Amino acid sequence: MPNSHAPLRHHCQFRFYSGLNDFLPAEKKHRTLAFRFSGTPGLRDSIQAQRVPHVEVAFVLVNGQPQPAEYQLQPGDRIAVYPRFQRLIPESSKQWHPALPKPLRFILDVHLGKLCRHLRLLGFDTRWGNDYEDPFIIDTAVSEQRIVLTRDLGILKQARLPWGYFVRATDPTRQITEVADYFTLNEAWLPLSRCINCNGELDRVRKNDILEQLPPGTRRSYDKFYQCHDCRSCSGAALTISA
Repeated sequence: MPNSHAPLRHHCQFRFYSGLNDFLPAEKKHRTLAFRFSGTPGLRDSIQAQRVPHVEVAFVLVNGQPQPAEYQLQPGDRIAVYPRFQRLIPESSKQWHPALPKPLRFILDVHLGKLCRHLRLLGFDTRWGNDYEDPFIIDTAVSEQRIVLTRDLGILKQARLPWGYFVRATDPTRQITEVADYFTLNEAWLPLSRCINCNGELDRVRKNDILEQLPPGTRRSYDKFYQCHDCRSCSGAALTISA
């Protein structure tokens, strides 16, 4: 005998575009997906139920109309979910998140220590610690207006997080290329302006002023030096960055 108290099961359709398919299993990539639901769940929660973090969603069209994250699903809805594009967002869209912070600032999870050094080397204000826990990362990202870079999807599903990105690559060299492409970092980098050890700002210093701090090989190899405001460590300039 049918259960008269069972909740009604409604259907709608989702289609995820471009890089958002990275979060879907192979059999669901690049195709229209049936989604079953009860009641009136929110759009953000329904998207994240399919493993796609809301911070990588730029805008969503429901039945051809842009809708915010708080929109409640209706039976028969046809939903198109789009990622952040680099150069073009339709003017009619409702953005899900505020514009990225300027200048770009980052905070990374414990798995991305080498990526942190690459970002600092390119001059980006980047926080990282091997003792950072998820609540601290989220609180700091919100209070200091930082973009979260992570290999942990759980962090990116926090509703109050405005910006974030799931780093797909596992090799640090590929990671910095991936992040640079996604955020168009080549338009904003300032090499040798950040300390790779502590993230402090670097100042140009005279070689004679720091001579006693330098190993013999460094003294012979470099003539241009920078010193960190915070940890006072020194580095010689022998770096070429190409776009």
